[in-house]
Order: sequence, then structure tokens, then C-alpha cells
Amino acid sequence: MLLALAGIALALAYLFCLGSCSYLKGDLLGIDLKYLGIVYMAVIFVLAWLRKPLLCLLLLAFGTGGEIFLIGYQIRNGVYCPYCLAFAATVLLALAVNFETIRKTIAALAAAAGLLFFLLFFSGSTTPLYAAEPIMPAFGKGAVEVRIYTDYFCEPCASEEAEVISIVTEFIDRNLIRVVFIDAPVHPETVFYVRYFLAALNAKKDFGQAVAARGALFEAARKEIREKEALETFLKTKNIDILHCNTAPVFKIFDNYLKEDRINSTPTCVIIDPKGKQTLKGKKEIVKGLRNLGKYEN
Repeated sequence: MLLALAGIALALAYLFCLGSCSYLKGDLLGIDLKYLGIVYMAVIFVLAWLRKPLLCLLLLAFGTGGEIFLIGYQIRNGVYCPYCLAFAATVLLALAVNFETIRKTIAALAAAAGLLFFLLFFSGSTTPLYAAEPIMPAFGKGAVEVRIYTDYFCEPCASEEAEVISIVTEFIDRNLIRVVFIDAPVHPETVFYVRYFLAALNAKKDFGQAVAARGALFEAARKEIREKEALETFLKTKNIDILHCNTAPVFKIFDNYLKEDRINSTPTCVIIDPKGKQTLKGKKEIVKGLRNLGKYEN
């Protein structure tokens, strides 16, 4: 019981950065190990209080298997957390105190189960990163990827937008496709507009916001709005919130897409399905190709 309390104290010290803050992080099935450690030791305390030696032994052996994995993880990455090592020592010491030779086989099996469980479900990281995930205009979880290349100052793009969005919306709702909106800078003003499209997604990352922002930007292009203040005022009248962000990582990804798909005109739609990749150009061809994706529904 005293060792269980010591384990809880160590987990709390790690949680509240008492003495120092370590970055080493890990979770099981999405649950932070610090919280699991507190719950684990609390259960050990209760079982000891209720005098359940077999259950204590099994749980401590299971935890020992997990700690063996975690110690190996730290050795492999060359990063050590004093709180983690102290917690592991507490678990090992508690096992030694409660160990019964007559039950060594079942204890070994429980330890092996703990090791296997951590091997399968542990997720960890050792180095903090400043880099954030780029604000990518990608939506949907379907197996078929649809890349839509447009330019806000391209009249054919503007004319197809409503029909293409209608089809894409239907297939996203049916989990058939994953769509990526890629702005191709055919016109010099497009880069300026793309920054505001990404700023809109940075303010609110969902498909509805993307559709609203695209519609507003196509309309602004038709009105030939080219000044920062005028465009921001126009977007505000359309209730499009913006939050500017670093667009360089996204532009790099866009460049890679443009090169990979060999885009030289807009509108263009690239569809990647189980049969391979097909490139569609022009409103009629694109709309027909998108409608045919309904065949992939189970």
C-alpha cells in the first residue's frame, strides 16, 4: 500500500512538473500514461487494502511487463525520464514484495501479457516539435482521392464550381471520396487569394467553411477585387472568418501535387481510385467523371 501511494505521488509529480518538466510522452489507446499510472496504483492500493494477494500479484506482474517495454523504449531512443524510471522501480519493488514462488508461472504469463499489450498499443514521442500540421484543404475519408485544381480568376473554373461542389458534397457525406482542393496559380493574382482561402480554413477547418470561402473568393475575383483591405472587407460581409497563417508549407505541398499530376491548365480534376489515376479536364469531362464515382459505393 505504501509503494502504491509512492507510485501515485510520482505520477502526480510528473503531471505537475515538480522539480523539472520532461517531454517524454506516451499513451495507451489514446490515454496518457501519467493518468493510467495514477489509476493503476490506486487499484493496487485498493486490492492491497482488501487483501487480494493474487489479484495484486497479477496486476503488478502485468505492469512489470509494461515497464520492461517502457525502459527498453527509453534505452532505444536515448532519452530518460527520472519520473518514469522511478515509477518503474516502484512497480518492480512492489512485485518483489508481493511475489510468491508458488505462483511464478502465472506471474510470468501476466508479465508477458503486459509486455505484449504495450508492444501492440503503446504510442510515444521523445522530442518536442514546433512544426504544426499544415492547414491542408482536404476533406472526407473515402477510399477514392479526388484532387480538384482550380484558379479563382479562371472563368471555366467559376462556371463549374457549383455543380462540382454539389457532387463532391454528396460523395463526402456518403464516405466515398477524399477531396483535396488545390489552387493552381495560372493567374498572378491567385497566390494572393489562396492566402485568404487558407486563412479561412485556419479560422475554421471544416468542409462548409471551405465551400463558403471558395464561393466568396470566386465572387471577389469576378468583381476584380485585388486590394488587401477590400478583400478582407468583402469576406467579412460574407461572414467568412480569417486567421492568417504560415502558408509556405502548404504551398510546397501544392507545388508537389502540381508537378506530380503535371497540371498545366484549369479546371483539372485528378481521380485516384483502385484502377489507377485518371486526369479530367474541362467542366463536362470533370462533372461526368465525378458522377461515375457513385459506382464505388458498397
